[in-house]
Amino acid sequence: MANQIINKIGTSVIHVDATDGEITLAELKNAAEATVVNADIVEIFYNLKAGASIAIDRGGTDVWKIAAGSSTSNLVGHVNYRSSGIVLRGTSTADIGVTVASFTDSVVTIIVKKSY
Repeated sequence: MANQIINKIGTSVIHVDATDGEITLAELKNAAEATVVNADIVEIFYNLKAGASIAIDRGGTDVWKIAAGSSTSNLVGHVNYRSSGIVLRGTSTADIGVTVASFTDSVVTIIVKKSY
């Protein structure tokens, strides 16, 4: 499968199920929006099967990684930067990259707040 991007005005939702080295700002644009110039990652939801991992980068610089242990049950969690008014580090004008490993039956959803 391929990653799915749902673009709403002001927010994009990225459902990750495959490696993608370059999710561009243009891919995050809703047809009714102006050109996106800034994309802040504000939330990450994850459900990783044993041995699965994901790395998120901005413009090629790693900004977030997580891996489930090989002998554990699912690693489930939610990182919420939005509630504290901050965003995931990295350059918000750079492409978003995702790298997954042993990702069968794992799920990661990234919430992106956009500005124009």
